[in-house]
Amino acid sequence: MKRILIATLALLAIGCSQAPTSTAASPATATAQTAYDLGSKKKGDKGHCAVCVVKEGKPAEETVAETLDYQGKTYVFCNEKEKAEFISEPARFAAQ
Repeated sequence: MKRILIATLALLAIGCSQAPTSTAASPATATAQTAYDLGSKKKGDKGHCAVCVVKEGKPAEETVAETLDYQGKTYVFCNEKEKAEFISEPARFAAQ
């Protein structure tokens, strides 16, 4: 752990703006938009399911089956199961 901290500090000291990143998809690293302006997405629209983006990377837009307003943003889901999973762990799936 100490070596990782020292390596990170060394990169910052020499001006490297790119620290090592994880290869696992996460809300912070996913490139597909998952948090939309409040109320801007409705059932039947196209959007990126927040749960699918985190679990699968960057899927194509899907037809919105469910929506949820969370912390001032609207999140969309491809089915009820994905919405329930988001509700159970919102910090994992919510965009940062």
